[in-house]
Amino acid sequence: VRATSEKVLPARVVQRPVLRDCLAKGMCALTDESDVRDAWHRVFQPDDRILIKFNRSQADRIGTTAPLAEELVTSLTKAGFAPEQLMLLEAEGGSSLLRKTRPPDVRWQEREISFGRSGADAFMAAVDEATAIINVPFLKTHHLATMTCCLKNLSHGLIRRPSRFHGGGCDPAIAEIVASEPIRSKKILHIVNCLRVVFDRGSEATEAEIEGYGGLLLARDGVAADAVGYSILNEIRSKRDLPPLLPDARIPRFLATAGRLGLGQWDELEIDQVKLEL
Repeated sequence: VRATSEKVLPARVVQRPVLRDCLAKGMCALTDESDVRDAWHRVFQPDDRILIKFNRSQADRIGTTAPLAEELVTSLTKAGFAPEQLMLLEAEGGSSLLRKTRPPDVRWQEREISFGRSGADAFMAAVDEATAIINVPFLKTHHLATMTCCLKNLSHGLIRRPSRFHGGGCDPAIAEIVASEPIRSKKILHIVNCLRVVFDRGSEATEAEIEGYGGLLLARDGVAADAVGYSILNEIRSKRDLPPLLPDARIPRFLATAGRLGLGQWDELEIDQVKLEL
């Protein structure tokens, strides 16, 4: 589901009521429910321990994590999930409501998990503690992986030594890490923060390379969300007279690998999209 509004980000100030509407209506469209409280319960069980994984990289410059974190926690608690069931990772600070959530265990597992050809590493202990994950990445370009969104926020954001896994355009590492346990068995919901999108220069981006897109992508399939996000990046680049991120209509290699590993659908023509303009 692509939920956007021209009113959500005027003058770089997030309008919380509009963001709340994008989140609620996006969740209802994703789950075929008419009430956002029912939508949350369509995805999660009442006793789930939910790890909400944000992205610290460039969060200060993009400046939209805090309002989205607030709206997520508020919506979940109104649906009956206690703050103690929610663990926020890489969403520091915030209101008293956010401080009531359960601090995630940021120690590392003692065991290392084999990812196949890519090698092995330890996951953060909070991954074991959680029964479900809400993945809340930014949408950004990346100098090695071409783009970073849902899959890379999980693969490189939850392991101890992510720098080991950047070779070959982060392929097959991204897909192999996400395909491994304990990630694969978790109930995962992806909510991509597209309020402001980094469309060029990746981690070196300045304000000139960040566009106010004013929306959220919501999906159960992180591969599909990344494929749609990749198209959004190229749409923005085209408007700004920049070339596509990859020539000849190619997709990032890790998306094709993820598809081969059964993680989701990378072909945008095969993805069922709902567009909400609020």
